[in-house]
Formats: sequence, C-alpha cells, structure tokens
Amino acid sequence: MPRGGITTIMASRVDPKGLESGVAAAVPAADLAASNIRFGVIACLMVVAFWRILASMYGSWFDEGSYMEHGILVFPAALYMVWVQRDRLRQIPLQPSGWGVVILFEGAAQAILGTAAQWVWVSRTAFLISLVGAIAAVYGWKMVRQLIYPLATLILMIAPPTFVFERLTLNLQLLASRLGEFCLDALGYSVLREGNVLQLPGISLSVEEACSGIRSLLAILFLCVMYNYFFVQGNRMRTFLLLMSVPVAILGNALRIIASGIAGQYNPQLVQGTVHEAFGYVSVVVAGIGCVALHLGTLRIQKVWRVHHV
Repeated sequence: MPRGGITTIMASRVDPKGLESGVAAAVPAADLAASNIRFGVIACLMVVAFWRILASMYGSWFDEGSYMEHGILVFPAALYMVWVQRDRLRQIPLQPSGWGVVILFEGAAQAILGTAAQWVWVSRTAFLISLVGAIAAVYGWKMVRQLIYPLATLILMIAPPTFVFERLTLNLQLLASRLGEFCLDALGYSVLREGNVLQLPGISLSVEEACSGIRSLLAILFLCVMYNYFFVQGNRMRTFLLLMSVPVAILGNALRIIASGIAGQYNPQLVQGTVHEAFGYVSVVVAGIGCVALHLGTLRIQKVWRVHHV
C-alpha cells in the first residue's frame, strides 16, 4: 500500500507537458534562426537591387552642398538601437505577413519610377519602404512596430527633397541674418543688414547657404533623435524635445553669426577659413548642450510642479 502510494505520487510528478515544453522552447529559437537567414538573403538581394541608389545616397554624405555629413552615422546608430533591444525582439512571436511582400515590391516599383523620373528623394525612400516590407514579410507587423523608432531614424540619412531644401535654406538664411542683426545691434555694434548680408565697420558678413543653419539643424535633429532614444522617457517628452531642437539649432547658428561679427571687429581674418568653420562646429556643440539642458530643466520643472500639486 505505501509503495503504491509512493508510486502514484511519483507518477503524478512526471508531467509529459513539462518534458515537451523543453523541446518546444527550442523551436522558437530554431524558427528565429531560419527567419534571420531568410531576412539576410532578402537584405542581400535588396542591396544588389538598390545598389545604384544606395551608392548615390552614400556619395551625398560627402557632398559639401548636401550638408549631410551626419548621414554616415545614421545607419550604424539605427543598428545599435536594434542591438540594445535584441532580448526583447527575441520574445516577439513570428507572424509573417503577406502584405509585407506587397510593400516590398511596392518599394521596388517606387525605386524604378523614381530613378526613371530622376526623383532622387522618392527613389531613396523606396529602399526604406522595401525594408519595412521585408521585415513584415519575414517577422510580422509586431516586429515592425517594435522597430519603428530605428526605422524612422533611417529617414535622417536621406537628404530632404530639393524644393523643400531650397525653400528651407532661404528662410533660414533670412532668419539667421535678422537674428544676427538684432543681437549685434543690441550689443552696441553698428550693423546694417541688406538681405542676407550684414555690414559692420571694416567687414561684411554674408550669410550664405552653408551659414544658414541647415547643416546644424540636420545634425541637431539626428543628435536629438539619438538622445531621445537612450535618455528620454515618454513619447510626449520625446516629441517636445524633437520639436524644440529646431529653434535651439537656429539660436545656435545665430550665436555663430554673432561670434563671427564680434571676432571680425578685432581681426577680419577670423570670419573666413578654418576659424570660421570652427565656429560652425562649436555652434552644433552648443546647440546639442542646449537640448540636453532643456531636457534636464523640463524634468526639474515637472518635479517641482508635482511636489507642489500632488
């Protein structure tokens, strides 16, 4: 009787489902490996198919007139965003979608159309559309939703459309020259603005396209996107900082013009050449620090408000 009881208890502890669960747990890993191989093959085929477009985009990152020097950092940054959440990505169930295949080929058709019509921006964004389609076709839409932030970041490696770029550059030129005139006049310097040219005693500052702030604006947007991902919590705060990065970048460029105007009063050689370029890099650093300070200041204000209102 006791032996039978013991036998019954021991038998009850043997759970066939528990044995099967150990085998089943290995199945998702095997499926994930197979999906990774499929995606790798598709990615290689996409690189071959989009090679001319990708090569053109790569060249724009080193084109002085494109102001896209930050572009070479965007793709590695997006890959790192994916890498840091690799454990969470492994837990997402694989649900391949046939619509992903449709979007993949839609991107290919858009690339053909954009190349034929010489719409550079359209052909380059087609690669991102096909990339989203490939992820959905292999992994599913849950994976796309999880990777939405890194995928959206990739847009920053593509130069804006020409008509947007030209209109934005012109407006920034005029805004930067007006801010420079106002601040220099407030500081007691004699200044006369004619369009985008600032006339000071002994020197003439011309706010060209390179000095309009478009370069620093694009760079600050990229830095703010990276900072948001790793250090900012909450979509509202992220959106707020991303929107505020635009005026912060504009103010940073205005400081560059003001510094150039003041320095030119003492040595006209400081408003051209290497020193002038250095002012541009310093303005980007200052604007980046301004975005971080804005975030920390906003958190401080929120903390104080909660203490007094909760």
